[in-house]
Amino acid sequence: MPFTVRKVENDLYTVTVTPPHSKNPWSTTERLSGRRLIEELKKQGCHPIDIADALSEVDPNWVSKLAPLND
Repeated sequence: MPFTVRKVENDLYTVTVTPPHSKNPWSTTERLSGRRLIEELKKQGCHPIDIADALSEVDPNWVSKLAPLND
């Protein structure tokens, strides 16, 4: 599968993604929060719908668990 998200503990995730879902093959080097994971995947050129679908597959309640913005 070219887009693999894994829930590793609580609300932390790892991901591996390959083209055509990203510009280049890429994997996380650390566990990321949902919000940070989304930001990193967008930087890699991943489509928001693909990101949401992948997160929903591993955690149907991921949206409610997003860390608040620190703005």
